[in-house]
Formats: sequence, structure tokens, C-alpha cells
Amino acid sequence: MPNGDRSEVRALILGATGLVGRYCLRRWAGRAGWRVSGTSHRQPLAGVEPLDLQDADATRRLIERDRPSLVVISASNPYVDYCESHAEETRALNVTATLQAAAAAQGAGATTVFFSSDYVFDGKAAPYGEEDPVHPLNEYGRQKAEAERGVAALGPDHLTLRVSGVFGWETSRKNFVLQVVDRCRAGKPVRAATDVRYNPTYAANLPDVIAELYESGRRGLYHAAGAEELNRFDLAAAIMRAFGFDPSSAEAVDAAALQQPARRPLHSSLRTDKIRAHVRAPLWGAAKALAHMKAEEPAWNTYLDQLAAR
Repeated sequence: MPNGDRSEVRALILGATGLVGRYCLRRWAGRAGWRVSGTSHRQPLAGVEPLDLQDADATRRLIERDRPSLVVISASNPYVDYCESHAEETRALNVTATLQAAAAAQGAGATTVFFSSDYVFDGKAAPYGEEDPVHPLNEYGRQKAEAERGVAALGPDHLTLRVSGVFGWETSRKNFVLQVVDRCRAGKPVRAATDVRYNPTYAANLPDVIAELYESGRRGLYHAAGAEELNRFDLAAAIMRAFGFDPSSAEAVDAAALQQPARRPLHSSLRTDKIRAHVRAPLWGAAKALAHMKAEEPAWNTYLDQLAAR
């Protein structure tokens, strides 16, 4: 077992009420030999401790107190357009606070897990491998690229996972899948780009992938994206089919027609040969992931009812 003679994996999730953090918290709670705790800045949740990641002293004290063997930094601002217009504000969380937390984790002897993005690339030479040079087009990508370098510079005991278009159940309903579902249920039109290609990543797959990498002693940079490359329009159609809507009502457009403030790479697919060679845990394609997500909707709604009742 990594981290000396510890027989138990003590995982601390910084940002345990976000999309990936919540999946990790719930999945690892039932994993043999694991004890998991988490923090949240704004969303109260039983067993989750309040923490502002930008409070470096509070973050360090928590890590020193809990003595985790694994620290997952899943707190971030993932709104690409907001990052573009609020660079200084979002950099304070996505870069400065992230690196302060990573330094505290490594200083306490814990392995750091950091989530990066396909947006570190410009889309001109996809599919990308882990060793390909980065060249971000937007502020969010620049922040992720800088944080990647900073985490790596702290030492080798880290797992940096580049993901792409992460989706799943979340209370903020900000990922693309839930945006499409919500628009369909509200009777609003769905417009999606045919010239944007990437590997949508199901958040529910990531906890097992992380756990297997950690337990096997793997460290470094990995592409942990979904198994299937899709364009944005085809993904929208797949979402509509999975959730019982007619995909023929979706409108196919070019990315330029969406007039998004931040530039996006048009083809940012990630090669996943390395991670697939090192883990048995699956990274599903969109069709299987969406079917699983739809099947989980009743359980998710029950969970939301339980949150509201607290």
C-alpha cells in the first residue's frame, strides 16, 4: 500500500459536493479499506466539513489534522466563459488555491489528485497524448495548464487526470447533459455544434479509476476521458434518445453560431491508451454512460428529496 505502512486509505475530497467530488464521496464510502471525508464551500451536506479552499491556512490545518493519504482537489470554477471574463477571480481558485492545497497535501505525505482538462490543447493536432505540448486557447485552459505544471513541480506523488466534458448528476445541473435534458423538459430548443469533437467523460467512472491508479502505485499524468469520440451535436442527440426525447428536434449548427465568449478547441479528443493499459476500471462511451445515468435518475431524485428534508 502506498504512503508507508498505512493499512487504510484515508481520502479527503476538497470540493465533495461538486460533480466529481460527490461521486467520489459516495463511491468510496463503500470501498473496502477506505475511509473518506470531504469539504464544501457553499453546499451543506451531512458529514461534509465547510471549507473555503482559498483560505490556505484553514486548508493546511485541515490536512494536518486529518492526515489523509489521498487528497482529491475537485473544487474549482469550471465555467469557461466566466473564467474568460473574470480571469483574476477564477485564477485565485483554479490556480493559486489549488496549488496551495497540493503543497499542503504533499507536505503532509499525501498523494494529490488534480483534475485538468482537454482545454489545455488548441484542437489542431487531436487526438492528444499525455506528452503532447499544451497550447490553450482560453483562460480556463491557461489556468489548468499552469496548475498542471505547478502540481508536477511539487513532486512526483500526484495523479493529474485530464478529463473532457464531464457529465453526471449534480445539484447545480451545469454540465452539458443536464442542460440538454432541462431544455427538453422545458420545451426549449436544443442547438449543438457539429464541428466540436471530444471525449465526453462520465463522472461516475472516475472514482474507480482513481482508486485503482492509487492502490496500484501509479502516479503522474493520465488522460481519463470517455472511450468514445463524439461531436457535440451527436452527443445532444444521444442524450435526447436516452432520456426519451425526439432527437430530430435538435438544431445542428457550427460552433461560431453559438457566439461563446471564450474560444474552444474544435477537436480536443484525448488518447487514453496509457490509462487503459494501467487500470481495469472502465471509462465508458456516451451511450452506455447515458443509459446508466438515466437508470440512476430515481435514486438521484430520492437523494435530492433527502437533502431537502434536512
